[in-house]
Amino acid sequence: MKLKVCRSGFVIAGALALATLLPQAHASTIFTLTVNGCSGTGGCGAGPFGTVTLEQTTATLVTVTETLAANERFAGSGAGDALEFNVAGPITLGNISSGFAIGPAPDTASTFGTFFASITCTACSGGQAGNSPGPLSFTVTSATGVTIADFVANASGFYFASDIVGANGNTGNVGANSFVNQLPPPPSTPEPVSVSLVGAGIAGLCWFKARRSKSSV
Repeated sequence: MKLKVCRSGFVIAGALALATLLPQAHASTIFTLTVNGCSGTGGCGAGPFGTVTLEQTTATLVTVTETLAANERFAGSGAGDALEFNVAGPITLGNISSGFAIGPAPDTASTFGTFFASITCTACSGGQAGNSPGPLSFTVTSATGVTIADFVANASGFYFASDIVGANGNTGNVGANSFVNQLPPPPSTPEPVSVSLVGAGIAGLCWFKARRSKSSV
């Protein structure tokens, strides 16, 4: 029984040491596109129209993913672009999903105002059925560092705007003027500090007893 406990102590201590070397989960913030700025009766229909998720991948890189609601697709109506946004400071855009490219900077999204940067749908035309439904993903980097907090609202109070075709066939911009869900990194499983202390304690006790046993021989 004592041997099993000692082995468990060494296993726990070793496992926790390995866990500290593994990649850790990153914080993310989700913005919901709820503001309807589309043309036509009822605009683009009932929202929400999609989400924009920001994930802090590294200290100098944020991954952006825009996912539209079911039966929606990106538009090429001329009212805006696939995604328009503001980031404080100089940035570099990369790893853009196929069918999309860096758009105008700055860029205007009809009634939602002007944004510092944009991504455009290269193959989208009007509200055609063949337009891409996404999702759209890309990275934002900066040599001086970029965080989720650097994504700021424009002068009209909007963080993001997107030119889409609604499920009802109408086109235009939908926007996000606040974030609705902030997800912190989940706690390590199990709690690393407390469990590593337990494991180290068991291992140390076994080592001490082993030395005493040798000394008494």
